[in-house]
Amino acid sequence: MKLSNKKSGFTLAEVLVTLMIIGVIAAMTIPSLMQSTAQQEYKAAFKKAVSMLNQAVTLNYALDGEDGSSFTGTSFFNLLTKRLNVMSSVSGSRELYTADGMWFKATATNANACNANADNPNATSNRCGTVIVDVNGQKGPNKITTDTNKVFDIFTVSIYPQKALPEGATMSKVLYAK
Repeated sequence: MKLSNKKSGFTLAEVLVTLMIIGVIAAMTIPSLMQSTAQQEYKAAFKKAVSMLNQAVTLNYALDGEDGSSFTGTSFFNLLTKRLNVMSSVSGSRELYTADGMWFKATATNANACNANADNPNATSNRCGTVIVDVNGQKGPNKITTDTNKVFDIFTVSIYPQKALPEGATMSKVLYAK
């Protein structure tokens, strides 16, 4: 009976080729995964921002009895600084930063226009104000989202007498589409 000294295993060349193939596949897939992850983060932060604005408007109505129809540019900014967890604000430009790193810029429309269509409170004519939200503050890319296929970090929210909604069809699709 003869014993064989031959050992089975992979050669160094086979291992290197396998590692090279894995590296090429990773190099092709990781950038798209990172972009997809960032877009999902922006969407989640946008949902949070809309929720925060809704809570601020609702809380203001519950505590002070004022809804969006009484907002002026200054009073709307003051409402946000009072009801959000603000770290810093610039009243002249109506900009503020919250504790979670979001940047908000508030504008209010004419209070009379806010109640123009009392039968349909969600009508565009009932918009009391607009808030531009950068969900990650000063970090890039600092681009406005204009398409649902490529989501960036700046969004627009419309303020109605007693609620906040995403502005326009694109923002609604970003917020509500799965």
